[in-house]
Amino acid sequence: MQAVADSNLPKMADLWGTPNGSASKTRQPTDWERRIAIIQAYLRSDSFRLTADVPEADGRRAVQVEIRRQACTWSVPFTVVKAGDGSWLINQIDLTQAGNPARPCLEGASADSSNSSPTTDTSSRQ
Repeated sequence: MQAVADSNLPKMADLWGTPNGSASKTRQPTDWERRIAIIQAYLRSDSFRLTADVPEADGRRAVQVEIRRQACTWSVPFTVVKAGDGSWLINQIDLTQAGNPARPCLEGASADSSNSSPTTDTSSRQ
């Protein structure tokens, strides 16, 4: 999340990928640079905190991150996977749960049900 806050897209690409490696190393999926920019736009926030980290099958972990943007708070699910080199990489992010960064946040709103943001998933691309 610090790479998001710093607008450090190369670092974000180092932290996102599949068990085969990061997007910056594998250059996958083919549109990985565009996806990283979209992820950064949706996850940019005033603050964040990790609210859950739960082991799942196949060495994956379900991580829940709460982001706060303006007066709104969203709980965004991430899936992380262990890469072959032993590092953990973000594999999936449900951006539909991150609110729409192009719309103003209404005071007291906790979610943006009218948003149509994508889920970013690299697992099916490799």
